[in-house]
Amino acid sequence: MAMNPMQKKARTSFLLGMLLMFVIAAIIIAFLVLQLTKTKKEEESIVYKEVYIVSQEIKSGGTINGNFEIKKVDSTLVPDNAITSDNSVEYINDIATARIILSKGTVLTPEMISKDGKQETSDVRLQEYNMVILPTYLSAGDYIDIRLRLPSGEDYIVISKKQVEDTNEDTVWVKVSEDEILTMSNAIVEAYIMKGSLLYATTYSDAGMQQQSTPTYVARNSVINLMNADPNIADTARKALAARYTETARAQRDVINQATNNYSDDALSNVEESLEEEIEKQQTARQEYIESLGIN
Repeated sequence: MAMNPMQKKARTSFLLGMLLMFVIAAIIIAFLVLQLTKTKKEEESIVYKEVYIVSQEIKSGGTINGNFEIKKVDSTLVPDNAITSDNSVEYINDIATARIILSKGTVLTPEMISKDGKQETSDVRLQEYNMVILPTYLSAGDYIDIRLRLPSGEDYIVISKKQVEDTNEDTVWVKVSEDEILTMSNAIVEAYIMKGSLLYATTYSDAGMQQQSTPTYVARNSVINLMNADPNIADTARKALAARYTETARAQRDVINQATNNYSDDALSNVEESLEEEIEKQQTARQEYIESLGIN
C-alpha cells in the first residue's frame, strides 16, 4: 500500500530523529568514557601517604598515643614533614605528648610532639650561636652536644642533646633554658679567653635510642650565684644545677680556672677580638636576611 506524502515525510522525520538521538547518545557515552578514563588515570597518578591524624582534641601536654588514627591521604594535601608510617617510631611512643593544643583532624608533624614527654618551661628561648664549630654534615633536626675543649686537652660537655632547629655554614639555632643560656655564655667567654680552646658541637649517631649526655662543664662561681638568684630559672633546673656541683665538679672547675689564669694578661683583648668577630658575623647574616625579604 503506497504511503501518502505526509506519512512518508513523518516517517522520514522519525527516522532522522532516532538517528540524531543515537548520535547524541553515542557522543555522551564517549564523553563519559573519556572522563572516567581520565579520572582513573588521575587517581592512579596520585601519591598517597599514610599519615597520623588527630582523632580528638589533644590539650598541650596531653598524650599522643591513642588519640590519633592512620589514614591514606593525597601527599599534596599534607605537610611535607608529616609523620608517616615510615618515621612514626621516632616520634610516636607511650610518653610522647603534644607541645601545643591539637585540634581534631590535625595532621601530626614532628614540631607538634615532645618525644620524651617533657614540656618546654617558660624560660626556654630559641638561641643562635655562630662561634661554635659545627660538624660538616649537620642538618636541621639533628641532636647535638656542645662541648668545650681546653688547650691542655680536657674536654667538657656544656649543654647536651639539643635538637638543631636550623643551621647554616657557621650558625646553629637551638632551644635553651635560662640556666643553659648562662652556662653557654660563660663557656663562650672562656673559649674566647683561651686562644687554644675549642667550642664545638658533636652529633648523636642515633638520637632516638641514645640517652642524653650529662653536662660536665661547670660555670664560674659568680655565674652559679647569678643562676641561684635568677627568678627566670625553673625550680627543676635549679635543683638539677645544685645536684651537679659535687666535689668532683668543683675540682673540674679548678682545672678550668687554672687554664684561664694562664691567659690573664691577654684575657680582655682576646675576648674583645672574638666578640668583634661574633658581632660582625651576626650583622652580616642579619643584613643578608633583610635583603632576602626585599626590605630596604
